[in-house]
Amino acid sequence: MAKPIRLLVADDHAIVRDGLGRLLASQPGVEVCGEAADGAQAVARCLDLDPDIVLMDIGMPGMDGIEATARIKEARPETRILILTAHEDRNLVRLAMKAGASGYLLKNADRGRLAQAIETLMQDGAFLEPDLCIEAGDVPCGKDDNRFAALTKREREILAMAAEGMRNREIADRLCISVKTVEKHRANLMKKLGLHSVAELVSFALKADFLYKA
Repeated sequence: MAKPIRLLVADDHAIVRDGLGRLLASQPGVEVCGEAADGAQAVARCLDLDPDIVLMDIGMPGMDGIEATARIKEARPETRILILTAHEDRNLVRLAMKAGASGYLLKNADRGRLAQAIETLMQDGAFLEPDLCIEAGDVPCGKDDNRFAALTKREREILAMAAEGMRNREIADRLCISVKTVEKHRANLMKKLGLHSVAELVSFALKADFLYKA
């Protein structure tokens, strides 16, 4: 039996933590291993409990979710952090991604969307809503960016598919190549484009409207 995905819920509202806990507990293959009421608690409990994913609110007393994200990623780079917030401000999206968040989801998302975000984080390490796409950090991007000229035809295909939210396995199947080859191309893409995470890669592609055309 596969190990369950261990989740830590960080939100300053007890009713939200309780509701998310009940919702997530009903999902197969998911275990809520703990909760936190502020950023400082989130950091401490993440270090203690070693969850796979932290569901992180932004607006919390004391240490906010963005600072907590940065501290967790510094101590535990392998931990994936999904920002779960009511804020649609793209500047906050940019700050969250810069801090090391792996994804950003609005609290008005339904159960299915949350489950999809969690699954995508575990599969590909990144989840971004197209409506909240941003520039990767402060790096300008677009098809006129001369860094695109350095990409091979295959790298452009994979970049476009990543922008569509396709997983490594789906890309490999579509292109009739191995998953390891896809991973290698993604690593080359990030190096050529000066990016540092899969989340930044997907965000970059979305901002450039670099979409796959079947």
